[in-house]
Amino acid sequence: MNALRKGLTLTCLIPSFISATIATTTLAGEDVMARPRLEKMLADGDTDWIVETMRRHPDNVLSFVDSYLEGGLKMIEDGKSESDARDSFRKGLEFAKLADRAFNEMIFSQYAASFGSWSPSEQKQFRQGQAEFGAGRKIKDDPAASLLHYQKSLELSKPLNDSWGMAMAYFSIAKSEFDLGNHDKSREAAMKSSELNGRLRLRISHIRSRLMCGQIYARTNAPASGRGHLRIAWEQIKPTDDPKLRTEVLDAYCISLEAAGNARLAASLRKKHETPSKKEVPQKSDTPVESPTK
Repeated sequence: MNALRKGLTLTCLIPSFISATIATTTLAGEDVMARPRLEKMLADGDTDWIVETMRRHPDNVLSFVDSYLEGGLKMIEDGKSESDARDSFRKGLEFAKLADRAFNEMIFSQYAASFGSWSPSEQKQFRQGQAEFGAGRKIKDDPAASLLHYQKSLELSKPLNDSWGMAMAYFSIAKSEFDLGNHDKSREAAMKSSELNGRLRLRISHIRSRLMCGQIYARTNAPASGRGHLRIAWEQIKPTDDPKLRTEVLDAYCISLEAAGNARLAASLRKKHETPSKKEVPQKSDTPVESPTK
């Protein structure tokens, strides 16, 4: 994701957990997802190579594709060559189609094609949706007020097929609804966010969405019911991920296992990954994880 996303500064655009993940994956594969490298493959017709590269580095794919889309839109907004902007959109779409091929999806090309199809008024609507999301973030400690902005952001992004914007809006709606005690609405939004983040291969955001689903079930006195979400979240965790996130996910998963009567597996996981049992550490708040920003 680049700093143009949502028309805000990079600090405002990306939450700490996403920022850390992008930084880690970018440094690890900086040469792998480099534009000149992949553009040469594309020009030479070596699309199979691009597909395999994307499969090995799924965390980086959407931000790579998005750089062409946001880059083209910024050209238009800055009054630069519209022809160059359209070329950027087209290249982003070519890479998006290869991403769909890599992951047996359609969402990447649908997302990418939207940018080039927007009229000037729709381009402004896209930015308005970003602005609404940013406004919600500024008052995130007031769930009732921030919720209105997130809902408006979702309302603006849906018709434009801004899948990334929708995923983030749903997550933030889930957080606000949870804080307001509306657990059914919170769970519904969290699951929609989880679906979109998973399809877009936004691994850390997907983990956070699944973790939130598990926390919602815990708040409604049904921790065992959330163990499927927490299992998926834990299975996606990597050894190189933020230790705090790893511990948070594993602890929540183990608590759900214990609630389901599977204390042996929980103890085994804690021992293997050196995580104290819930009786040995202060209880964490069951408030869902911090909502993401673009």
